[in-house]
Amino acid sequence: MPTHKIDQQRSESPKTAHPKRGFRVGLGLIGITILSSAVGALLAVSSSTTPLLQRSLTPEEAAVFRKGDSLTRSSLQLPELTRPVHILVMGMSVLTTDIRNSPRETQHLRYNAQVNSFDGLSDVMLLFRFDPESKKVNILSIPRDTRVLMNGYGVIKINAANVEGGPAASARIVNQLLGDVPIDRYLRVNVQGVQKLVEALGGVTVYVPKDMKYQDESQHLYINLKEGKQHLNGEQTLQLLRFRHDQDGDIGRIERQQMVMRALMEQTLNLQTVARLPQILSVIESSLDTNLSVEELVALAGFAVKIDRSKVQMLTLPGEVNGDGRSNVSYWLPDYRRIHEMMVQYFGEE
Repeated sequence: MPTHKIDQQRSESPKTAHPKRGFRVGLGLIGITILSSAVGALLAVSSSTTPLLQRSLTPEEAAVFRKGDSLTRSSLQLPELTRPVHILVMGMSVLTTDIRNSPRETQHLRYNAQVNSFDGLSDVMLLFRFDPESKKVNILSIPRDTRVLMNGYGVIKINAANVEGGPAASARIVNQLLGDVPIDRYLRVNVQGVQKLVEALGGVTVYVPKDMKYQDESQHLYINLKEGKQHLNGEQTLQLLRFRHDQDGDIGRIERQQMVMRALMEQTLNLQTVARLPQILSVIESSLDTNLSVEELVALAGFAVKIDRSKVQMLTLPGEVNGDGRSNVSYWLPDYRRIHEMMVQYFGEE
């Protein structure tokens, strides 16, 4: 073979030997560009490290959340997680009767309206573990009726901790319930924000497990969903999430919450969504309260985008339903032995 042809082949081979590798590199660069834009836009609209903090934490309250090493570091101008992170997420459903000073526009209504507040019961409680070492996300659902002991208040349902002491009290109770699992940050979202978020993401496609029909005139709550696969808007998604008037009660509702979370992650958690974080946050920010910084929010979103969806594990706090024979109050009674086993297996706690 002539020498010039050999030289020509050698010069061309690096360009054609690994087309897939070049494609992946291209996608990686595009992803970095998109995420960098999102970080820049978020930082541009925020002069505070905790722009979505709606409630000032006292030094004692702030001390409840693990400070330790920094959660993030910069890599190619993008923040990324440095260690496993635990986030306590609480969903707030607050009615006018739950707060002392309801908004003026609701004071003359003849029903208990939903208000955009964080001072009520935390009817949804989730502990997220983002682990950059194993590249996994574990999500633990804690039933709202879980029986716990709160200093100064005695036996309560865990969803009342927020009413009595805000997010720090809730984090402290969860820490004790789960065997001193450290909690790094919290995020509270009002039910109105959930509806706005689903709308901003374009809705969600799920399989409604059965016909659901319920109405409560005192709240103007109307649920009317048919069994089957369908694309739900924000209001319909709330109906699915709030329904619990069947034999499965709150545990059935937790299963549906996990179903919706998984569907949202699979359908909407992508680079395009991360790039739209500034716009999405602008729509729902009034319904969010968190001590996460901008950098931490972006690091969590970037991590969630990259992980394999099969490595998202959804769990429910071990226990059983049992009524109090004297007061006829129903609790979810924690099974502490099984909780310890779950913490060791999924949350890295000995």
